[in-house]
Amino acid sequence: KIAYAYYASLFGACLRVTTDRGICGLNFFQNKERPSALAGLKSRWQNATLIENPAATRSFVDRIFNPLARQRSTPLHLLLSGTNFQIKVWEALIKIPMGAVVSYEDVAAHIGMPKASRAVGNAVGSNPISFVIPCHRVIRKTAEFGNYGGGVARKLAILGWEAVQSN
Repeated sequence: KIAYAYYASLFGACLRVTTDRGICGLNFFQNKERPSALAGLKSRWQNATLIENPAATRSFVDRIFNPLARQRSTPLHLLLSGTNFQIKVWEALIKIPMGAVVSYEDVAAHIGMPKASRAVGNAVGSNPISFVIPCHRVIRKTAEFGNYGGGVARKLAILGWEAVQSN
């Protein structure tokens, strides 16, 4: 069973997804993209029973978008489905400090595969729990912000917000 709900966050509309075992999805979208956000969820979890249940997912929203609530509470539990390589990349992303940015090459070096920056980019792009697994903190080595599932403007807004929060 997977509970999901739509929320208005600091950075726009998002689809929040949880199970009894933890958070398994958080995706930003434009309001007109709501049906495709749900279709993506159904595609990712084909054998799950999906239930729209804002009450079941609400408790996590404040912990995700409120740094003080995140510091005071127990760690968030994540339920991830991916290849071993993807999981390794996502674990590396979680270690990037709030307000910092690194390159795809930096992540590849961190996981011990310095020539795998393109594969790292693919893993970053397939991150199912954006913001919580901070794929927005990865930029190109040329300092370009590159692609972001939620759009470059949203990525810049999140990075700016984090820079203020971390000071």
